[in-house]
Amino acid sequence: MSSNRAVLHRAARFVMAVAAGLTAIIVLPAPAQAATAAFAQESQWSSGYIGKITIHNDGAATMSSWRVEFNLPADTTVGSHWNAHMTRDGSRFVFSNMHYNGTVASGASVSFGFLANGTGQPQGCLVNGAPCAGLPRVDVTPPTTPGNARYIAGAMTTLTWDPSVDDTGVVEYQIFHRTTQIATTTSTSYSMPTPPPMVTTFGVRAVDAAGNLSPFAPIHFGQLPDSTPPTAPVNLRISGISQNGINVRWEAATDETFLVGYEVYLNGVLINRVGGTTAVVPYSGYGTYIVRVRAWDSSGNFGPIAQTGIAVDPPPPPPSSNSFARMSAK
Repeated sequence: MSSNRAVLHRAARFVMAVAAGLTAIIVLPAPAQAATAAFAQESQWSSGYIGKITIHNDGAATMSSWRVEFNLPADTTVGSHWNAHMTRDGSRFVFSNMHYNGTVASGASVSFGFLANGTGQPQGCLVNGAPCAGLPRVDVTPPTTPGNARYIAGAMTTLTWDPSVDDTGVVEYQIFHRTTQIATTTSTSYSMPTPPPMVTTFGVRAVDAAGNLSPFAPIHFGQLPDSTPPTAPVNLRISGISQNGINVRWEAATDETFLVGYEVYLNGVLINRVGGTTAVVPYSGYGTYIVRVRAWDSSGNFGPIAQTGIAVDPPPPPPSSNSFARMSAK
C-alpha cells in the first residue's frame, strides 16, 4: 500500500509540474549529504590511545545516517568502541551510527569513540563514501560585470572599464566585437586602431581562475537602442547534482546587436547573472526545483524564458518488520 501511495505521489507531482509549464522533470534519488569527519586523540599512553571521530554535517539537508571507515596499521587494532556499530575486514574498520545518533541536522555534529591497542592512527578515512577531509569546493561564482565601460577616441581608440570583483580573483578580460572575440587582456583597458565611422557594439567581460564568465559590459559606437529581444536559450537542461549544487547548462541564445548575458532563476527567485552557458543553482535537499533562464541584450531587452526542472525524492522507507513476517509466512 505504501509503495502504491509513493507511485501516486510521484505521478501527481509530475502532472502538477507539467501543468505549471515545466519542460522537463526528472525524478532522481537524492545525492549523499555532504559530511566531514575529524580524528582526535583524547588521551594516549605507550601502548595505545583513546580515539574520537567527530562527524559534521556540512550539507543543507538533515543527514539520516552516517558511516565512517578507515585502515589502521598492522600493529594497531580496536579493543572497544562506543556510540557506533563496528565491523572489521582485515585492517579496515567500519563504523556506522546507532539508532539514536544517525540523524544529524545541517551544521550539527555527532561523535563516537574507540580504544586503540597500538599507536597507529587512522588512514584512508572515508565518511559516507567521501574523503573525511571533505571534497574540494569548485568555484562556480562568476565575477561582477566590468563597470563604467566606455571608449576614448584619438589616434588610437581605447576601450576602458572599471575592474570586476570576484571571490577568487579575475585572471583576464575578454574583448568582443559583436559575436567575435578580438582580444584578451589582464589590464582594464585595450587600445586598437580607430575604426571607420560605424554603428556597432563592442563588449568586455571578466574571467576568473575557474573559467566563470561575467556578463558583458557593452560599449556602443553610435549604436541606437533596439527593441528586438534575444532568442530563448536552447536545450536548457540539468546535467547533474554535485557538491556545489544543481548543474544547469544550455545552448546560446542569439541577438541582432549584442548579447550581454543570462539571468538564472530558481523557483521564481533570481539566483545569478552569468556570461556563459552554464550555471549552478543551490541544492537544499528533497523537493522540486524549477529553473528558468532568459537572455538579455545590450539595449536591455529580455528574451523568452527557457524552463526545466528536477524532482528529488527521498528514498522509499525500509520494509516494516510486519512485511518481513508476511513474506516469511509465505
